[in-house]
Amino acid sequence: MRKLTITILSIICLILSSCDSPEKSRLAMDEGVDLMFTYAQHDKAEEAFTKAIHYDESNYEAYYYRACCKFNRSLFKDAITDLEKAIELKPNYADAEFVLGRIYFVMNDRDKACQYYKAAQQHGRDNLDDYVKNCP
Repeated sequence: MRKLTITILSIICLILSSCDSPEKSRLAMDEGVDLMFTYAQHDKAEEAFTKAIHYDESNYEAYYYRACCKFNRSLFKDAITDLEKAIELKPNYADAEFVLGRIYFVMNDRDKACQYYKAAQQHGRDNLDDYVKNCP
């Protein structure tokens, strides 16, 4: 009976530990990047990035790339949520700030677009002069 209990507890621990796995998250990220950039399959790539987040909720890149997929599919509000999460996990994330600027620009909110373009530039994103030149 004791061996059976230990075996069951070991299996439970193994199952629980497999849910939070940076390695599995990285594999799902690689799959998503491949689907996104090589095949332009944004819906399938989004699923892969969601899987990466499932395996590692602190994977800020997975939130960023999933937001890019959503942006490409015109799911702007969902993309904003993911980008805000990416910035929460990695403050001063210039790439995420830039994409937020692009989303707000497309949504005709020039003030917010400028806010994020300037933040991205301040945090190291290069070649933003054309984006911020008309900002107040």
